[in-house]
Amino acid sequence: MNLKRLLAGCGTMALVLSMVSPALAQVDVGKYTVQGSVEAGAIPQPVPYDDSAAKYQEYRDLAQQFIVPKLQLILGDKAENYYVQFDAVNVAQKNQMYSLRFGEYGLLDVQAKFFEIPHAFSDGVASTPYDENGGSFTLSSKPTGTGTALQSWLAANDKPFDMSLLEGVADINVRYTPTPSLSFSANLDYQNPTGQQPFGGSFMFGANPGSYKVNELWAPIQYYIYNFGTGMEYAKNGWLVGFQYQGSFFVDDYSTLTWDNPLNTSGVGGNCVDSTVFSSTSLTGPCEGRAAMYPNNQAHNFIVNGAGQLPFNTHVMGSLEYGFWLQNSPFIPLTSNSTLKQSLSSVGAPNSLGGDVQPFFANFTIDSNPIEPLDIKAVYTYFDYDNLTPGVTFKGVKSLNDISDPQMPFSAYPFSFSEQDVSLEPTYHVTDTIAAHFTMKWQTNHNEGLEVLQQDQLSYGPALDWNPYPWLTFRADYQHAHRDSPGYNNNRADLVEILGGIPGGIAEVQDLRRFDEATVDVNQTSLYASVQPIENVSLFSSFSYDDYNYPSTDFGLQHTSSYTPSVGGSYDPLPTLHFFGDYAWQAYDWNLRSLYGGTGVKPGVPGKSWVWTADGRNQGNNFDLGMDVAIPQNHILKRPSHLKIQYTYTVGSNLTHQSGATAAGSASEAIDYPNAGTQMEELMVQYEYDLRDNLAINIGYYFNNFGEHNYMVDQMANYMPGASKNSTFLGNSDMSPYNANVGFITLKYKF
Repeated sequence: MNLKRLLAGCGTMALVLSMVSPALAQVDVGKYTVQGSVEAGAIPQPVPYDDSAAKYQEYRDLAQQFIVPKLQLILGDKAENYYVQFDAVNVAQKNQMYSLRFGEYGLLDVQAKFFEIPHAFSDGVASTPYDENGGSFTLSSKPTGTGTALQSWLAANDKPFDMSLLEGVADINVRYTPTPSLSFSANLDYQNPTGQQPFGGSFMFGANPGSYKVNELWAPIQYYIYNFGTGMEYAKNGWLVGFQYQGSFFVDDYSTLTWDNPLNTSGVGGNCVDSTVFSSTSLTGPCEGRAAMYPNNQAHNFIVNGAGQLPFNTHVMGSLEYGFWLQNSPFIPLTSNSTLKQSLSSVGAPNSLGGDVQPFFANFTIDSNPIEPLDIKAVYTYFDYDNLTPGVTFKGVKSLNDISDPQMPFSAYPFSFSEQDVSLEPTYHVTDTIAAHFTMKWQTNHNEGLEVLQQDQLSYGPALDWNPYPWLTFRADYQHAHRDSPGYNNNRADLVEILGGIPGGIAEVQDLRRFDEATVDVNQTSLYASVQPIENVSLFSSFSYDDYNYPSTDFGLQHTSSYTPSVGGSYDPLPTLHFFGDYAWQAYDWNLRSLYGGTGVKPGVPGKSWVWTADGRNQGNNFDLGMDVAIPQNHILKRPSHLKIQYTYTVGSNLTHQSGATAAGSASEAIDYPNAGTQMEELMVQYEYDLRDNLAINIGYYFNNFGEHNYMVDQMANYMPGASKNSTFLGNSDMSPYNANVGFITLKYKF
């Protein structure tokens, strides 16, 4: 730690302290009252600006040395008719938040808020040979070849840069209640994500990774999101009716990205010449790549809701919602290669999507207590995703190396679906200490353009709450569910066309089942117990288990299960001393069967297998331990103080094992993936000492350790010959292990 910075921070605190004078907890100003608090201080040692800073500050800002963690101001009149409250958190930092609330009690309430959410990807670690302007990525030079020539060119031309997002959010909510029965509301929400995030573009995918031609870029982000709405409610004699309108507009400053092809060496910029010849070893092909970004769109929803009271202590609630979501941004040109000479109209495609989705949602709920020991809740919901977007079919599309043999037709299909749910949840209080529950739910889905056109799922199970003593609680529940998949067909004519298969042929193996549509049996259970054996000791334990089995699946996901036991407790030996701790372990197991489709691997070939099997486990452990002590005034400390200490340790691992495929040592042999894992530990210490009744000093220390072992991330570099000798990457590993030590000192003043 830099001693000069530490002394400077402490000196600043001393200066602030010397300027503070005693004050009352509340200040009277004529007919009004004012109270509040402010906390300000310093982080003496800045966060290092290196390859670990991005992960450490992924969603927070700790680089600023002078900090204002919290500020609050509350104003009101002595008659208690009006109020104003202002709060600020992390003032002037990237994760800052400000809120303002004011109004007149019972008549007007206005709430406004502004906050920022940072997301750091890389601090000076990523590097690129590209220059970017308005979504166009250009090169000032190009390599002379692939392999080592590409590597040398990258080493000479790569420039480091920062990559991060900062999302600003501002919203305001107004509620006006002119009478006790009538209220009006309005809201406006504005979001503006700005920055860069990783983006991969490809010119060619080959039979093996070595022939890929991938250029990893960053996508410049400049979104404008406007959400707004208005509504009214009228309530009288136990009944309520309301109406709302909610609208949303999304605007993207960058509709298209283009990037120079570094492996077309015919020239740089305007001197580059397009070519239709392209292979893993050629230095030709298109001069640039192009990709569409998120299109501008809008959504509008209209909502009617109501609620009321019926006899037999029964309450009813319901709502209807209808909307239309529109997107009609123009399609980008079909190709950037001038030698292919084809347009959208030449392949039978329109110039824009004409996207039109009209969703409808209905909900009706009954909650009744007809007799004292019995509670009944019934819910019906219906959702219809009605996609009226016209289908788009591309015919005779030309591609590189295949100009004389246009590709088969392929289509973009407007998927639609609907879902209905009916649930019943009775609860019967058997005694004052025992409550029995039963839950039953029926769900049906109607799908268009999927492998299963209609699916039904039924789930049911009991639960029991038992509180035999005020200091002892038990809860147990069990749920079973079954979902069918009648008529599963992944090779219907429309699906074959959507998936790019040969008309009249098949798009994928008939026995393959997608897990989200396949037949499945689910069993879930959980247990919970808490006990307070003596007055100042509390203990708890819980366990949950989920099991998913896919009995009709030959190829695809076969089975998953997860289980999570946990224990914890707290101990309060003194009214001012609190200890706590908990431990949780969780595991997720899975296994599947799949097919290898490589050349020369055929069913029935002696000595060879075309079936792969794989199984894996994701597991983690989490441990928390801490203490919270209020230290009274004593012969050493002349005023009260407060100490908090908390330690957290988390470790996770991901293991995958495979078997099957062809003879040992061949290219298609199934092998295990390298194990991956992460480890995180944190220690937080905070001590607050009351210098005066309204003035306290906070001194804190924060330690954070992060470690990982991830094959994909660990291999990230600008040039990776083990993966591809023809590709360029940002080298932006944001998972670098690190140790962070941060100290802070602040003053908290209340008035």
